[in-house]
Amino acid sequence: MQQRTGLFCAGALLTAVLVLPGCAQDAPTDENAASTPPASTAPETAPASAGEGAHAFSPEIRAEDFAEHVRVLASDEFEGRAPGSAGEEKTVAYIQGQFERIGLEPGNNGSWVQTVPMVETTTAQNTTLTLTHDGETRRLVSGTDMVIGTRTGRNLVEIEGSELVFVGYGVVAPEQDWNDYEGLDVKGKTVVILVNDPGFHVDDPELFGGERMTYYGRWTYKFEEAARQGAEAALIVHDDAGAGYGWDVVKNSWSGAQFDLPAADDPAPRLPAQGWLSAEAANRLFEENGLDFEAQRRAASQRDFRPVPLATTLDLSLRSAIREAKSDNVLGLLRGSTRPDEVVVYMGHWDHLGKTMVGRNVPGGGTAEIYNGAIDNASGIAGILEIAEAFKNQETPPERSILFLAVTLEESGLLGSAYYTANPVFPLAKTVAAINLDAMPVIGRTTDMTVTGIGSSELEDILKPIAALQNRVLRGEAETSKGFYFRSDHFNFAKAGVPALYAKGGTEHVEGGVEHVRRIQAEYGANRYHKPGDVYEEDWDLSGVVEDLEALYAVGRELTGSEALWPNWYPDNPFRAARDATADQRPAP
Repeated sequence: MQQRTGLFCAGALLTAVLVLPGCAQDAPTDENAASTPPASTAPETAPASAGEGAHAFSPEIRAEDFAEHVRVLASDEFEGRAPGSAGEEKTVAYIQGQFERIGLEPGNNGSWVQTVPMVETTTAQNTTLTLTHDGETRRLVSGTDMVIGTRTGRNLVEIEGSELVFVGYGVVAPEQDWNDYEGLDVKGKTVVILVNDPGFHVDDPELFGGERMTYYGRWTYKFEEAARQGAEAALIVHDDAGAGYGWDVVKNSWSGAQFDLPAADDPAPRLPAQGWLSAEAANRLFEENGLDFEAQRRAASQRDFRPVPLATTLDLSLRSAIREAKSDNVLGLLRGSTRPDEVVVYMGHWDHLGKTMVGRNVPGGGTAEIYNGAIDNASGIAGILEIAEAFKNQETPPERSILFLAVTLEESGLLGSAYYTANPVFPLAKTVAAINLDAMPVIGRTTDMTVTGIGSSELEDILKPIAALQNRVLRGEAETSKGFYFRSDHFNFAKAGVPALYAKGGTEHVEGGVEHVRRIQAEYGANRYHKPGDVYEEDWDLSGVVEDLEALYAVGRELTGSEALWPNWYPDNPFRAARDATADQRPAP
C-alpha cells in the first residue's frame, strides 16, 4: 500500500487531485466507470448477512467498501437495527467481525462490547396535572395542554402543592455573567422555563448566540439545571420558533415508552417530574397571575431579570410502567505505539428504529415495515470502519491509541454515548478528542464542509487546512436555532469536556450548486428521515463521502501523531471549564 505521510494521500476515488509529500500519485479513477479495484492487503471476509459472498476490502478508503458496509447493515435481514431485537444481535456481530478482520483488538478491557443498561418508562396515558389558583383548580390534559414524565425509574411520583415560579430561560452561565436562579431557593417548587436562549426571541445577536442555539438553549440542559437547583418539577413553555418544531413533535416524542439509563449509571441530575406546557396553557397560566406572557419573555432576555413567583400550585400523581433491559456498545481498539494511554475516539451510532407491523389485524397478519436507517446511521458505522482500516494499514502506526466506538440507543436519547462517558474505558482527561460520524450525506462532492456547531473548538483549526487541500471551506450548519450540535452522540463527550467534532459534506455541490443540495436534503427530510424510505441505493454518488472520510481520517492522523496536540474548546465555550479542570491529569507536551 501507499505510505500516508503528512495529512493524507489522495485515494483513487478522491476527485480533487491532492498530491502530498511522500504520497504516490494514483491514476485518476471514475467511481462510476467499470474498473478493477486495487488488490487488497487486508484479509477478505464474508459479510454477516445472507448476502452475495465475500467482498474484498481494501486498506484504502474506498466508495465500494463504504457501500458494502451500508448495504449489509441497512438490509432487511438486520430488521432496522432496533436495540434489544434480533437485529441488534446481527448488527453487533457484524461490527465485531469487521473490527476483527481489520485487526483491531477488543476495546473494553478484553471485551468487544460494553453492555448498556436501560430503563423503559411508559407513563399512563390518562395522566393529568392539576393547577390551583385562588382556590380554583383546573386540570391540564396530557397531549393537549402538557406532556409530563419522570426519569427516576419509579412507578409512582406524587407532588402536592408545589409552588410555581417563572425562572425565565433557566440558565446559569458564569462565563456569560448570567444566573436566572440567583438568590432563589426552588426546593420543593416547580419551575416554569422558556425554551431556547436569552437573545433568541428578542433577536439580539450579542446576547448568547442570538438566533443560534447554545448549549443553554437545549431543553435537556434546562431540566438538568433545574434538578441541580433542587426543583421538584420543571415545565418548559413550548413555542414553534424557539423549539424548532411544532407541538405535535413534542406530543409524539413524549408518548409511548421512553428509554433512559438507570439513575445509578448516569451522573446527570434528575427531576422527580419534567415536561412541557403548550403555548396556550402557558398563556392562560400567566393571565391568571395578572402577567403578560410576551412582556415576561422580553424581560427574561434582560440581564436584570429576576425570577417571578406565581400564585399557582401544582398537584400531580404520575404513574408509569417500568421495565429494565440492556443493549451493547461495540468497541474496537488500535493501541498507540508510544502513548497508548492517550486516545482519540471515532464514533457513530449503530441503532435505528427497527420494524413495525402494518395491517396486523387483517387476514394474513399484515406485513413488516422496516426502518432500515441506511443514511441514519449505517453510513456513520461504515465510515468509522473505513477510517479504522486506513489507520490499521498506515506504514507508521499511530502514536496515540484510537478507539472506534459504535454506540447504541442514540435514537432513544444518546444513551449509549452517555453510558460510555459515565463509564469510560480511557479516562476522559486523557481522551484527546471525539470525532462523530452521523448520517453521512451521499450527495456527491461539495465546495464546503459543514461543521455543526462551528466556532466551538480548536479541532476546527486542524480541519480547516485539511479541507483547504480538498479545495473546500468550512461552514456552519443551516437552521442554527435548532441546536443540531446537541442532538448527536458527540454531545455527551462535549458535556464531559472532551473537544468533539461533528463535520461532514457541505451545502454547495461542485456542479449543481446550493439548490442541488437543498433539493436532496428536502427530499430526504420529507420521505426518508426516520421513515422506511431510508434505504441503501446503488446509484448513490459517494465521491463526497470519500472526501469527508479522508478529511476526518486526516484530523485523526494529526491528533495521533503529535504529542503537542491537546485541543481545547475556544475560550467562550461553555464546555471549556470542564476541559480545563482536567489539565493537571494530562502529561505536559
